[in-house]
Amino acid sequence: MDLEYLILLFPVVFMFHDFEEIIFFKIWLVRNKELLNTRFPKLARRIVPHMENLSTAAFSMAVAEEFILISLITYTSIWLNYYYLWFAIFMAFSLHLIGHLIQWIIFRKYVPSIVTTLMCLPYCIYTIYIFATTSTMGASHFVLLTVLGLVLMVVNLMLAHRLALFFERWKDYYQKN
Repeated sequence: MDLEYLILLFPVVFMFHDFEEIIFFKIWLVRNKELLNTRFPKLARRIVPHMENLSTAAFSMAVAEEFILISLITYTSIWLNYYYLWFAIFMAFSLHLIGHLIQWIIFRKYVPSIVTTLMCLPYCIYTIYIFATTSTMGASHFVLLTVLGLVLMVVNLMLAHRLALFFERWKDYYQKN
């Protein structure tokens, strides 16, 4: 399969995965809040209050920001025929999926992302394989770009969630006035 086709498919795969999170996360959080607090108290203290304060619309705003950024990077990479930044964010997404897989294994029950994680991982593995076999990059470049992608993902995730909180406050204000 052509590498450019696999690269162009990335925003679609990203949204396919994130739709599961958007649709099921709030419902799942309500049903599993106590279990999270019992089994993972330190993590739950940090994550649960934040996620409870976000509506599905606000969470979707964060996903939209990520989707726009991924799409811009993807199409710019194709246009410029320069794939390093794209590969960095793609590797961050791939590791993000592995993180969901680990969550599912540790939690031992459904987590809102596992179905699409299992469906998206073959695409990621195949794309990494094609990229590795057609690219002139060495292993050190792969590692460096993966680390860069992870750093960019963490920074952007913080930005996206701040945007979501801002949107939530704006939405609340707008609904009251």
